[in-house]
Amino acid sequence: MFRLRYSLFPCAARQHQVWFVLLVGLLLSTPTLEAVAQRPFQLADPFYRNETARRSFYDKVAFTTEVSYHPEGLGQSGGLTGGSDPLGLRFSVDYELGDNFDVSGIVDAFSSGGGRSLTLSWVVLKYYRYLEEADYALRLAVDPASDRRVGFPQVDVAFLYTSLLSPILSSDFGLGVRRVNMGYFQYVPVDAPENLSGPYVSPRPDILSTRALGTELHAMVNYNMHFDPAGSNVFASILAEGGRYDLVENLLDQELNSGVTRFGDFSSLEADEDASTTEYRGGVVWLRAGAEFNRPSYQVAPYIAAPIKQWYPDENEPVVARLHIGMRFMLR
Repeated sequence: MFRLRYSLFPCAARQHQVWFVLLVGLLLSTPTLEAVAQRPFQLADPFYRNETARRSFYDKVAFTTEVSYHPEGLGQSGGLTGGSDPLGLRFSVDYELGDNFDVSGIVDAFSSGGGRSLTLSWVVLKYYRYLEEADYALRLAVDPASDRRVGFPQVDVAFLYTSLLSPILSSDFGLGVRRVNMGYFQYVPVDAPENLSGPYVSPRPDILSTRALGTELHAMVNYNMHFDPAGSNVFASILAEGGRYDLVENLLDQELNSGVTRFGDFSSLEADEDASTTEYRGGVVWLRAGAEFNRPSYQVAPYIAAPIKQWYPDENEPVVARLHIGMRFMLR
């Protein structure tokens, strides 16, 4: 009997590969802009990396740890927050609210001069639906840090779709949009006077604060080849992300902020001059591959990702995406 397979969200499900190819083609064919670049600070993203529309744990709760490594240069060089640390560490907790709802908390371990500090980066609500032999999911993620503003500084909304193409082959598709509001700090060197002497051979540098405000578009297509009854598989995926940002920069004078005593504590810093705003556009396309080893009580997933196309400004030192390796471990 003939059966309509994609009765829910027909355009998104039936034509997801076509839309993704069009998005990647648009990114690859975009002419060089006056100021185009990858995001000015790149952290390991918890979303759109082998995300699936199926629930991946069986009890009420699951605990996940992810460790990743990238060579120098993926993060903002000279940054004082976690972007320049080559080693990434993340924890997440997933809890089943009901048959179709999960809530999750994602905690990042950022590195600073005083060691690593844990920060609740995202709170996630996910809705699942199974219909006509395919899985669908809607995900809403918010950054819980109000940052002294009304509402949440970052919001990510995504649609996910998973289908079984054959007894050993499945595919995952994701498409989402993100409101970006985040930033970093870096030192600005100050020239030392010729007659400077004593225990301090150079004056304290100023601190440049940069914040990106804008919107990103993310897309993912992933294929999994299963090789055992537990669903273990090898996978390959293409990720495309691009965005437009307003970069707001403030020069922070430490001489005006003598109360800052701990490295990386910039909460009380004040700007000594007006902020400057620059438009910033860019994107990056990733090729990602790895394996998932599934057992009823745990999952281990090593992976490697490499950029195959990216953009960065010609007039400034670029922040270049580089090879990224890591492993995810889930107790479920």
